[in-house]
Amino acid sequence: MAFNYTTSVEFDYLFKILIIGDSGVGKTTILQRFAQDYFSTEYVATIGVDFQIRTLDIDSKRCKLQVWDTAGQDRFKCVVSSFYRNANGVIICFDLTDLESFRNVNNWFEEVKRYCPEQTPIFLIGTKSDLKTRRMVSDDMIKNYTEKNRLSYLETSSKTNENVEKCFVDFTQNLVAHTNEMEMVYKKDRKPEREIDLNSRRKTVKHSGDSGCMGGNKCTI
Repeated sequence: MAFNYTTSVEFDYLFKILIIGDSGVGKTTILQRFAQDYFSTEYVATIGVDFQIRTLDIDSKRCKLQVWDTAGQDRFKCVVSSFYRNANGVIICFDLTDLESFRNVNNWFEEVKRYCPEQTPIFLIGTKSDLKTRRMVSDDMIKNYTEKNRLSYLETSSKTNENVEKCFVDFTQNLVAHTNEMEMVYKKDRKPEREIDLNSRRKTVKHSGDSGCMGGNKCTI
């Protein structure tokens, strides 16, 4: 099944989403599965950044997702860091069969806090859930980390398509709710501009001596 995008499609929300995590955890395959319903066992490292576009209907609102797939290698971090700016949300991926990739999640989490706007929504994704016999990251380890950092979490498999659609739908719902909440806070905190009526009647100002204000609105000196 293919998902076509045309520039004439209107949308209610536009979200820029970054997918980050160690090299080889499956960031590209999860995006390919979501955007193109495509999966390949061939591994090709992402050079710098790449992106895909897809729209989702969330609560009768059309949401256009611009999802950026970032390189996990250290040599690209100086390039990737610039893409954190103006991100509406970030998905951090780790490989359930690679304990080191989970240990490095906190490094990626700190990068989000360093480069992204404050309160940017973050979603944690465990990849390759189909490889159950090779699993190295326990449920307790994940639960402790997500509860400590108040992160939403979901396990996915690009190969079997398990929870791939759900993770993007759930995260987009979070982004819509977060955007609406921030808009309400902005409107509440915004002070109304003081209106000045140029035609309002001026008060009479009296001066000592011969000069003074006569006849209400007109002053004579």
